[in-house]
Amino acid sequence: MTTATDNATTVATVYRAFGSGDIDTLLGLIAEDVRWESDWEDNFAQRAGGPAFYRPFHGKDQLGGFFEAMGANTFHQLDVRDVIIDGNRAVARVALEYTMPGGGRYRDEQLHLWTFDDQGRIAAIRHFLDTAKLLAATRGEDTTAGRP
Repeated sequence: MTTATDNATTVATVYRAFGSGDIDTLLGLIAEDVRWESDWEDNFAQRAGGPAFYRPFHGKDQLGGFFEAMGANTFHQLDVRDVIIDGNRAVARVALEYTMPGGGRYRDEQLHLWTFDDQGRIAAIRHFLDTAKLLAATRGEDTTAGRP
């Protein structure tokens, strides 16, 4: 069984590896049967045609689609503000800003819910975000325009 410290280290490694494009390190932290945006029913943003990286993925072998789609964005910000660990779950508060391939610009603060298996591998992730803003950016809108 992993400890909260182990899970905190995994979360920190995930964001560091993602920020540097180190997909091999990321994949080494993920369980074979991972549930990526797929452990909840009837996501309206997914139903409305959200970006490819926000679709459900089942199993580690499908995650190439997530990384390819997310990698097509140009990142301007990826800041982990807080991480809260409770047993086999972690919640990270993350500030993101990126430009999508279609020109839409997205900026938001999200919560990422990570679930770990008994070996400390990532078993599931769910992103909590402003889905209307994500859909607007997907359509090519600049969601950062007019912000204070």
